Amino acid sequence: METGGLKLYPHQSYEVYGISRNPFEQLASEGIKDVESIHVYQEVDMRLQMILSEVIGNKSSIAFSIVGPLGTGKTQRLKTVMKGIEENRGKAIYVKVDTNDILKLTRDVFHALKPPKSRTNLFLENISRKLGFIDRLERMLSDRKEYKSRDIAELLAEQLGKYPYCALLLDELENMQSAGEREKIQFFEMLRHFISNMPQGCVVAFACVPEAYEEYTKLFPAFFMRLHYEFRLRTMSVEETYELVKKRLNLVRVRDTDDPLYPFTEEAVKLIHELGKGNPRQILRLLHYVLSEAAKHRFDPIDDYVVTTILEEPKSLEEYLTRIPKDYRDLVDAIVNEFNGGPVSYIQIAKAVKRPGIQVYDQLNELIRLGFLVGDPKGNYKVPEYVRKFLEEEAEESGE
Repeated sequence: METGGLKLYPHQSYEVYGISRNPFEQLASEGIKDVESIHVYQEVDMRLQMILSEVIGNKSSIAFSIVGPLGTGKTQRLKTVMKGIEENRGKAIYVKVDTNDILKLTRDVFHALKPPKSRTNLFLENISRKLGFIDRLERMLSDRKEYKSRDIAELLAEQLGKYPYCALLLDELENMQSAGEREKIQFFEMLRHFISNMPQGCVVAFACVPEAYEEYTKLFPAFFMRLHYEFRLRTMSVEETYELVKKRLNLVRVRDTDDPLYPFTEEAVKLIHELGKGNPRQILRLLHYVLSEAAKHRFDPIDDYVVTTILEEPKSLEEYLTRIPKDYRDLVDAIVNEFNGGPVSYIQIAKAVKRPGIQVYDQLNELIRLGFLVGDPKGNYKVPEYVRKFLEEEAEESGE
């Protein structure tokens, strides 16, 4: 069946496009085995390779930051550094910051130095005898008031100095933003001392969103003066978005095509780039959703008209909810069903879904960026007006 220049196929399958599955499902670099094959390289990647070459070739020690909005590839860049160090028999400590407790965060850093547990599942006492630093560390971390920034930094430098190359990589450092000012200063002071005493062949790097980075810079300028480089990630150009689409589709092609963008047209990808405002993660979300919906209706090709049709405003509450990314759906369900669409604070939502407040806060702001929620001046969250109308219509029908 055809509609103008648009072919419609009666059965749902990605096979009509000559691909085995939707290649845009995985948004983050975690979980993708051969991530280099789909990574779109930018200027920052070349500079990071130069830094790694300097560290490995000349035993240099370098500290830098990677700053960018959510979804711009900060984690991928840190993982590249980790891989480079480990491929040269080095030790890389990578920690995804998930706490504002400096005692837990510091333990997480040192925990990465422990060898894997043996088959006999040795108790901590036995590990402590083999790795004496654990006892010393626990004494240092017995109380926040007793947090000895300099001593902890020197102990970390001592342990990492046992390897030919090493790295300390902290991801999502914005999650420390809600810690007390004193605790943040103590932790950054520890990092400052560590950078001042880095072993040879060492990399210290952390990734952070711009808002938190600016706050940290004002709070502790002495630490940021120690950094050798600051990398500000930029959004994708439309040409880079074309490359992203081509690389992802190439992974799942089961039938050759003359057009590496197929089933998308250039105009469709350009529109998705504009709608995603150049943010790689938002672009991937849009590509995943558009391809999934287009496959249901067998639109071929997927041009800008198809994209506009698929992404137009939902016609019902059910359609709105089905468009929410599955990892965030419980948050929107809570806002709709437990708080009547909001406004509601992130703390109330976190309690309702029984998830960490910091995680919920980040995901709610991501939903605002994606257009599924709106914020208010008091920092609360609510559904858009068209969703509010759906709720009012349902209430009228039920006689409430």
